[in-house]
Amino acid sequence: MARIRTVKPEFWSSEQVMECSPMARLLFIGLWNFCDDAGNHVASAKTVKAEIFPGDDISSSDVQRMLDELSSNSLIAFYTNGDKDYLHVTGWEKHQKIDRPTYKHPEFSVGGRRGLVESSPPEGNGREGNGEEGKELSSLRSDSSLQLALTSDQAPAARVPKAERIHQIAVDAQAAYNAVLARPHGLLPACTVLNKPRIKAVEKALPTVRQLCLRLFGSEKVTPQFWVLYFETAADDDFHAGRQPGGAGHENWKPDFEYLLREGVIAKLADRALSEVAA
Repeated sequence: MARIRTVKPEFWSSEQVMECSPMARLLFIGLWNFCDDAGNHVASAKTVKAEIFPGDDISSSDVQRMLDELSSNSLIAFYTNGDKDYLHVTGWEKHQKIDRPTYKHPEFSVGGRRGLVESSPPEGNGREGNGEEGKELSSLRSDSSLQLALTSDQAPAARVPKAERIHQIAVDAQAAYNAVLARPHGLLPACTVLNKPRIKAVEKALPTVRQLCLRLFGSEKVTPQFWVLYFETAADDDFHAGRQPGGAGHENWKPDFEYLLREGVIAKLADRALSEVAA
């Protein structure tokens, strides 16, 4: 049954919401009306289309693309319960205040997520969950990394400008890369200058990185801990650590900081590492 929901003014200035197309934003708000009081809904494009766009010339495949767009921008997360797929509006408690909730769909949990999924807007309202501290992690393959839980008793952090947040994430990535992979500890060239192209490379990698942080820590906040895990994972691979030369004509080429920040490289190393954990 549909519910009356509220849209807060800060929704429109959320940077992750602004990354979405106008139709995807409308779909996102529409989902709130049809999610249960825990923010869950069946992950069926046909059902969503019938509920939100019943009289519009919009196909189920169009709706699925919009759902994927919301997922890639950390606004919903897909999960599976039994043999059925669901979606969860991440950060639901930030969007809605419900006095007497009733639940229709299975509970969303970290272990039930499907693939690499995202959390709610970290840059829209300045409030993010943090991973449980005190865990010793060595790479994305670490079983303990998958057991970190989202904590909810943290006070809201002060809003920091986007450029400053991205710069700090880049500083954390640079420090982890140099400590794990760069000479003299490793074999790769050090990242000594954090210039605009390198900061931009970090920014471009953030959608994938946020997905991984949510999968590993239960929050899409990008922490220094993530970069240590990621570069430790790269260090386990002969090619990405610089121990194995490139192909013909590239024998002297080695990966560097910017190469390892490519979204395709991050996704490939993560897929391999997390597949080994699940095996």
